[in-house]
Amino acid sequence: MTQSDETRERRSCKREGGLKSGFATSVDGARREACVVGNLSASGALLLVETSDAIPEDIILLIDGEKNRRPAHIVWRRHNAVAVSFITRENTGDNDTGWIFPPAAISA
Repeated sequence: MTQSDETRERRSCKREGGLKSGFATSVDGARREACVVGNLSASGALLLVETSDAIPEDIILLIDGEKNRRPAHIVWRRHNAVAVSFITRENTGDNDTGWIFPPAAISA
């Protein structure tokens, strides 16, 4: 039995289960919206938000308990959810995490 094109998984990266809290921050740091992060993978995530209109096209995703800031671009948006694709650069050896931005500072 084969899966139809509509039901076959199209994501290239395995997703983590569970939900995490976090913040979607504008690239310039001027806007910060609380979110719940689900369907997290190496390439993207689903963000549950109060209203998707409050989230800019390009964001920095901060997930509670993680050091890395994840730059992301909105792939699609619904009333209270947005799907994001993480923006990475090719692994050139100068940044072993692959992220464009360094880890966020941890406040005491």
